[in-house]
Amino acid sequence: MKVPGRPWPQFRVVTREEGRAQFSQVAVFAPGGLLGLLYGYALCPIHGFSFSGLIDCAARRAVAWQADRGRGCPRPGSGVPMRRSCAGAGS
Repeated sequence: MKVPGRPWPQFRVVTREEGRAQFSQVAVFAPGGLLGLLYGYALCPIHGFSFSGLIDCAARRAVAWQADRGRGCPRPGSGVPMRRSCAGAGS
């Protein structure tokens, strides 16, 4: 996808108390000129909504995988509740 700038995601997992972890994500966008600035500010609310769905989906899959450890990564249709917007994420 061509955009007026350079986008990249950053993900981090930090181990907390026993059996718990904190997963965070940051979307970084370095705009290329005025068009890049306009693009970044115009799409910021939309990206916030879509990225929150992504992290919710990843969290549900991680919990399901932890509960079903040893049988592989959960896939769509495996009983892991997923919203339609993230049904294909990570598969």
